[in-house]
Amino acid sequence: MKAVVTHRVCLAGALCVTLLIAACAPYPVQEVNPSLPVERARELVETPFFPQDKYQCGPASLATVLNAAGADVSPGQLKPLVYLPGNKGSLQAEMLATASHYGYLAIAVPPALDSLLLELSAGRPVLVLQNLGVAVLPVWHYAVVIGYNLEQRTFYLRSGRDKRKVYSFKRFLESWSRAGYWAMVAVVPGEVPVSANAADYLRAASALERQHKPAAAWRAYSAGTRRWPDQPLLWAAAGNAAYSLERFADAEAAYREALALQPGAAPILNNLALALAAQGCSQTALSVLDCAIKRVPTNTVLEETLQEINGLPKETGDCRRFVCDLPETGVQP
Repeated sequence: MKAVVTHRVCLAGALCVTLLIAACAPYPVQEVNPSLPVERARELVETPFFPQDKYQCGPASLATVLNAAGADVSPGQLKPLVYLPGNKGSLQAEMLATASHYGYLAIAVPPALDSLLLELSAGRPVLVLQNLGVAVLPVWHYAVVIGYNLEQRTFYLRSGRDKRKVYSFKRFLESWSRAGYWAMVAVVPGEVPVSANAADYLRAASALERQHKPAAAWRAYSAGTRRWPDQPLLWAAAGNAAYSLERFADAEAAYREALALQPGAAPILNNLALALAAQGCSQTALSVLDCAIKRVPTNTVLEETLQEINGLPKETGDCRRFVCDLPETGVQP
C-alpha cells in the first residue's frame, strides 16, 4: 500500500479539468472479487448533498457522511474543525477526528475495492480521497461514493458541485489509487462498519473518550466486543468506559473478559480491583491486587490502589470469587 499523503488540498473547477488531461500514466486497478456478498447494483439516493464552495471539499464531504449517519451539521459548522487555510484543504486526521466532536465514529475503510463495495451494499456512503492530477502534480479532492453498478462498471459520487457524478470503474479506481485508496465511513456509536478492523475501530471509539463522551464510548466499545470478542483491549476499554459511567458491574464483567484473554495484565487487574471495591467487594479486590503485585512487585499505581482499598470497610456484597492466573511468570497465587 502506498504511504498516506499528509497534505490534502482539494481544488474544484477548471484547474481540476486541466490537470486531468495530464493524468495519463497507467495505475494498478483492483478487480471485484466475484464471490463478494454484495448486491449487483446499489445507489444510496437519499444521501444528503452539500455543493462545495471553493477548496471546501473536506467539510462538504464530511457533512455528507455525518448527516447520512444521522447528524445535523453543515459544512460551515465543520469548516473551522477540518479546513486548514494554509493548505487550502483538509488533512485525513482532522476528517477522522472531527466526527467524535459530534458524537459519531469516523473509521478508516481498508484500502480495497471490496471494502468499498461492502459498505455501499450495506447502505453506508463512503468518503474517499482522490488524486485528480498526477503523482508529480497532485490535485487532492474529497468526495462521497453513494453507489455502484457492477454490470455497467460505474460508480456514483457526490462530488464538488455535482450531485450525481458518474465514474467508470477504471477512471475512479485510478484517481483513488493515486491517493493510496484512502476512505472512511461515519457511524453512530453501537454500529460497526462491515469492513472495519479491530485496530481502526478501537482508535475511533477512543476518540469519543477524548471528547468526554463516555456513554457514546461505552456503546461503541460494547458493540466492538460483540464483533471482536477475542480482543482484550476492546474489553478493557469497555470496562474503563463503564467505570467512568459508574456502571461498576458492567466494568467488572468487561475486565474479567479482558483478563480471560490476557491473564495477569497488571493494568487490567488494577482496574478490576477498583470496580470490585466500588461494589463493596473490598476483600475480593485485595486478592486481585495481590495477584497483580506478584506479577509487577514495584508498581506505584498498584501500591496506591492497595492503600486506597485497605482503608475501605470489610466486604459486604455478593461478590464473585477471583482466581489468580499467572501462566507466564511461574508465580503461584
